[in-house]
Amino acid sequence: MSTTKHIDIAGMHCAACVDRVESALSRVPGVEQAAVNLMLNRASVVVDSETATDDDLREAVSSAGYDTEAIYDERETDATRDATERQQVVAQEWQRSLLIAAPFTAIVMAVSMTLMFTQWGHAVGTETINVSLLILSLPVLYAGRRFYTAAWRAALHRSATMDTLVALGTGAAFVFSVVATFAPSLLPANAVHPGAYYDTTDTIITLILVGKWLEARAKGRTADALKRLMSLRPATARVRRNGVDDEVPIDAVRLKDTIVVRPGERVPTDGVILSGTTTIDEAVLTGESIPVDKAPGNTVTGGTQNLHGSVVISATAVGADTVLAGIIRAVERAQESKAPIQRLADTISGVFVPIVLVIAVVTFAAWMAFGPDAGRLAHAMNAAIAVLIIACPCALGLATPTAIVVGSGAAAKAGILFTTAESLERLRDCAVVVLDKTGTITEGRPAVHRVAFSPRLASVAANTWLRSDAETAFWEIVVGLERQSEHPLARAIVAYGEPLTTSIPEAETVTAMPGQGAVGTVGGRKVRIGNEALMSGSMLIVPPELQQAMDDQAAEGMTSVLVAIDGGVLAAIGLADTIRPSSRSAIAALRARGLTTVMLTGDRAAAAQEIALQAGIDEVLSGVLPTQKAAEIEKRQRRGDVVAMVGDGINDAPALAQADVGIAIGSGTDIAKSTADVTLVRNDLTSLTEAFRISDATLKNIRQNLFFAFFYNVLGIPIAAGALYGITGWMLSPMIAAGAMALSSVTVVTNALRLRRLT
Repeated sequence: MSTTKHIDIAGMHCAACVDRVESALSRVPGVEQAAVNLMLNRASVVVDSETATDDDLREAVSSAGYDTEAIYDERETDATRDATERQQVVAQEWQRSLLIAAPFTAIVMAVSMTLMFTQWGHAVGTETINVSLLILSLPVLYAGRRFYTAAWRAALHRSATMDTLVALGTGAAFVFSVVATFAPSLLPANAVHPGAYYDTTDTIITLILVGKWLEARAKGRTADALKRLMSLRPATARVRRNGVDDEVPIDAVRLKDTIVVRPGERVPTDGVILSGTTTIDEAVLTGESIPVDKAPGNTVTGGTQNLHGSVVISATAVGADTVLAGIIRAVERAQESKAPIQRLADTISGVFVPIVLVIAVVTFAAWMAFGPDAGRLAHAMNAAIAVLIIACPCALGLATPTAIVVGSGAAAKAGILFTTAESLERLRDCAVVVLDKTGTITEGRPAVHRVAFSPRLASVAANTWLRSDAETAFWEIVVGLERQSEHPLARAIVAYGEPLTTSIPEAETVTAMPGQGAVGTVGGRKVRIGNEALMSGSMLIVPPELQQAMDDQAAEGMTSVLVAIDGGVLAAIGLADTIRPSSRSAIAALRARGLTTVMLTGDRAAAAQEIALQAGIDEVLSGVLPTQKAAEIEKRQRRGDVVAMVGDGINDAPALAQADVGIAIGSGTDIAKSTADVTLVRNDLTSLTEAFRISDATLKNIRQNLFFAFFYNVLGIPIAAGALYGITGWMLSPMIAAGAMALSSVTVVTNALRLRRLT
């Protein structure tokens, strides 16, 4: 049986690290798919649990030269919380290393600058100064020891990473300085001078530590949305057992437990209200800012805020089965997966570091062969070190995952769940949006739109019912019968008619007529409410004026319900599904983007056309069965269209699966089970326009990051190698290269953080 395992990995710094770990995990028997995210320092692995064990996965990570911090299943949210806390620990570790290195580097740099502009070095003596700088450099090397140990592990596994480049660059400068200190005769006379290259070694290490610390801090902020979601789960719940309220750990709550939620508290788990009324703030999960009134029978979602009343709920889902847990898993899946655009970076990173090593060797050899006689070795070494340092592919490895993490987090804050990074990227390419009608464009429930009364109603009311308020009396009789029924049409009639009554008599008898309506007695009067078949079966004649009203209602897509009282047909009630208030503006926004909007529905042509006209839909396909919707989408795909399908996530499952991007719109109750590419938690198409906006912004951000990362190296490596020396006489200092390299990673992460302003 296939299952998803998550592996937190220590020691990964660049895209080359990602490639090595992915390759090692993919070679494990039983591993079906492996994806490594540098942003999260985590691998997501789909494995055959009977073939691949956790020990096998640990061994694979170790064989690549890295350490496994934790392996856990997708459903273990506590492990997820631990992983985010480990990111903070990483930032603290870089900070501690920086605090060790910075003061010693400052002293070394101060001495080196003094030697550069004064004759102090000759007075004190070259050997004395160099030995002193060597001693001062040892703590800096200790602070940067992880670069050397990681490079050594990579070498043992016959591979190279960012650590290899840093270790070779700083190591070469340090070894050269040590030789100049203790065996100066081995070097050309003009290569031995006070200070040697200790300042180069120390400054490069310190600048990279600064970059890593800033990068780690910024990376921690990218996961803010996920941390916020996890913080919504209360630690305890007040469970009522045997009439006693007892506060228990949240993990001890069981299905059907009775839970008391007081004003100001977070709802601990999903449930249904047994008693009490309140107002719930659901903005943290749905993005909807307006609180929702709740009464007995209404559902509540774990993690939402109880504002006013005290309520008693029955737990309907606990632990990993709650809506909140499902949302967290959806966000995690999106952040751990890879967007197609990242494949370019992965392909390049697999060969990038070896190519850089070759370029550094060629650079050194070229300067030794063709460099100026004065300081030839110094030129060669500086150029080679600068190439090694400036080419570190950290920014390349962070370009895509940082944007995906922040973009998907911003989407979750708005109640939009991208289940994969691919769906986040793919949505932007969609040219056609296919929408289901019922429950997507419309409310999904009928409502009374028009009522036509027979002219006989007034005389019947006055002469038979002895009432002057004919319509009030009519609705009292109709509501008296219909409120005994659970049929959607009956509920809609009751909702419309009840406010028009003064008192409602109890129905004495009620008989449901499947497919036709209902028959009963109310206040001693025989009442029939239903379709034409019910009337004709009862030998009742529909008056011409009501027949015309039914035809008019049908032309507008309505369903007609006839009402007969004491053998006379007195009214035709027109009911239809109601378009959502936000659908019209949302569809207009989609069309403004240049998207073609198509409505697929199994409803009648007249009803479909009426809704499409109200909503502003481009094309309508009516009378389409659920099994045919997928075929309709496939037709458009064969024409070359990239299609997004929006449906309720249940009846439209085949169509959602067929579409390039399947988008489920729902209340959130099925989020944990949803297999759609995107889930809109809120029953509102406005979220769809937000999803497109977030997709656009995220892809734009990724392209900015990749552009910066690629062109930084494309331009930086030739300059570091000395391409400008023949024109300007200028060489790139290894220390400047180290600062630029550190800045590149911080810039990429900081650019991605701008996406947090989307919501």
